[in-house]
Amino acid sequence: DYFRGYIAMLAVDEVLRGKGIGLCLVSKAIRSMRGEGCEEVVLETECSNTGALNLYEKLGFFRDKRLLRYYLNGGDAFRL
Repeated sequence: DYFRGYIAMLAVDEVLRGKGIGLCLVSKAIRSMRGEGCEEVVLETECSNTGALNLYEKLGFFRDKRLLRYYLNGGDAFRL
């Protein structure tokens, strides 16, 4: 069987950004999923969220697909 992990939502308070908290949270989530046998981890983030995109790409994620009008506000997302 093939197992895929999914990060549904992750947020760091604006005051605390830039301190490595997001990197730590995502890294721990990935380690946990790998420990459960996941071979792949996927997520979506807004195309305009450059901070999140930089973080995820730093961790090895890549932009797989653009999802038009994915969010309720009409914003597009990238699946990573």
